[in-house]
Amino acid sequence: MGDIEEKREGEESYRKLRMFSGVKPTPNGEEEYDAWAEQTTHLLDEWQCSDNIKKQRIVESLKGPAADIVRFLRVQQPTATSYDYMQVLETAFGTTESASDLLVKFRHTYQNVGEKLSTYLLRLDKLLHCIFRKGGVALSDMNRLRMEQVVRGALQQDMIALRLRMTHKLREPPSFSELLKEVREEEDMLQSRNDSKNPVMSQSVTPVSKSAPEQEVAKLKKELSVMKAEMLSLKAATIASHPDTQISQPEVPTKPPYKRNATPQRSGYQEDKPGIFCYRCGEDGHFKRECEGEENLLKVNKRLIKLTKKSGNYRGVQ
Repeated sequence: MGDIEEKREGEESYRKLRMFSGVKPTPNGEEEYDAWAEQTTHLLDEWQCSDNIKKQRIVESLKGPAADIVRFLRVQQPTATSYDYMQVLETAFGTTESASDLLVKFRHTYQNVGEKLSTYLLRLDKLLHCIFRKGGVALSDMNRLRMEQVVRGALQQDMIALRLRMTHKLREPPSFSELLKEVREEEDMLQSRNDSKNPVMSQSVTPVSKSAPEQEVAKLKKELSVMKAEMLSLKAATIASHPDTQISQPEVPTKPPYKRNATPQRSGYQEDKPGIFCYRCGEDGHFKRECEGEENLLKVNKRLIKLTKKSGNYRGVQ
């Protein structure tokens, strides 16, 4: 009669454990040890039943090497408890680090750059449960240790972590599920706010490739190169049309030397009339190969621009 009542007691609010065998790599349909042990530890505290029922449910979820290890323990220690079952499985399949080593590792686990606070919280909680299974922390202290490390290890520029730093001492440390829900809700709110701003920013901000002076210089260089090419082609065409004769140059009166602040006088020759001039000094009456004067590229460029405009070949920007 007592066994029937105990069985009914165990069937109340029963959540079946997932399967675990300890085989590597993990077969399909099974859990890795850390995930299985975390779920089992949580349910062992949740179940309102005798320890015999708890041991039975642990055995039902095991197969392969994991089931063999628990069976060997039952033979060697018939009075073993469900906690002993979990400890022997932890020794066989869990991490080899001690509880103190894991606690030091927990204290030095920080949020990575670009990592969401919720992801960091999941990493912390997984490590904290490993410490709990090793007996390094009491269940009543887990919420406090988790919140302390979130405050210490989160990035300084994380807005959600900043709010937690300001308010965590004003209330009791929340549970893992409560803290995770709170963090994820704020992350979704910030993401929605950023998504609503992005279209406006993309429409109002226009890309700037170059500054105005740089664009003007590049434009002038391009125009100058085009004019030089056209002048060279014009000169080549003129020489080709008169292969045996030297191109005559217009007779112009001798130009008096330039004097500073002198009143300009007009002569019979108009300097802006199309013609042949020296490509070295910019003066009329001789070729570059015959020039003995000083080089004046600025004047040459001005003459080229005027000559190109008069001949109708200028293709500058309108």
